[in-house]
Amino acid sequence: MKILCGTDLVEVARFKRILERHETSFINKCFTAKEQEICSAKPGPDGAAQSYAARFAAKEACGKALGTGIMSEGIGLTDIEVLSDAKGAPFLELKGKAKEKADELGVFSISLSLTHDGGMAAAYCTMLAERKEQNPG
Repeated sequence: MKILCGTDLVEVARFKRILERHETSFINKCFTAKEQEICSAKPGPDGAAQSYAARFAAKEACGKALGTGIMSEGIGLTDIEVLSDAKGAPFLELKGKAKEKADELGVFSISLSLTHDGGMAAAYCTMLAERKEQNPG
């Protein structure tokens, strides 16, 4: 078994500015309709911005765990979807090239943690993968 991990940190103010300017093309490029629905439902003056920032960080962290980053090897931002379960816990749904890469690596479990405080949002992604090939020696 192999453990893959990635982390990322994003400034919430960046997403607050994007939302204040109504930059819908950026939001649509980066986030699925489901993600947008989750983020816009967050209460408080910075709720949506914090949620978008944390989800963007999660996409970056996932790309790092996959060893590709995002926007490379054909993996788009919406190929990594950050959803919430019934209790509000975040989880990843991989699609397209992100799913293909995870399958290639033998990923069978993904854990995701999101947080925001002090104007920053962070994400940590851990993946468990079956070792596809053994290293010699």
